[in-house]
Amino acid sequence: MRRRTLAVCAAALAVLLGCAGTAAAAPVAHPAPAAAAAPHSKPAANPPFGAQTRIALYAPVPAGWAVISRNYANQDKLIEYLGGAPFGARVAVLANQGLPAGWVLVGGLLDGQTAVVSYLGGAPHGTTVIAYVEILMPGGRIIGYPVPAGWRIQSTVTRSDGTYRVLLFP
Repeated sequence: MRRRTLAVCAAALAVLLGCAGTAAAAPVAHPAPAAAAAPHSKPAANPPFGAQTRIALYAPVPAGWAVISRNYANQDKLIEYLGGAPFGARVAVLANQGLPAGWVLVGGLLDGQTAVVSYLGGAPHGTTVIAYVEILMPGGRIIGYPVPAGWRIQSTVTRSDGTYRVLLFP
């Protein structure tokens, strides 16, 4: 058992280091220092709005991304890029998780685990939107998000299914 474990670890290490077979004898090419520090090189572009990828289950969520779902069996989570969204874009995300600025809670699913959020950036003046402070669902409670900068609270209404605000963009 111990030999098999060591053999598996050695094989995994060889793959990670790229030393499998005769590849270890091949010289490693390094970029020229001048090319690496070129002042005219472009920074990496952000992905388009809605791009999705998987990351480790307990890894921190990068800025501009939101958690869509978790997969405990695979020990990962699906995240979606929310940057570059147009006004009024709606996305279903995992409830009670952080979001980039400008997104508000506009609904939820009965499971209490999924929140529907909408982006308020780029709104025309005079726009009104209903954003939830909290929603009470059979599956749980979904907590809302802060009022985005530039928006005013016109009114707050509390009902049996939760509390919402009417927001105005002056």
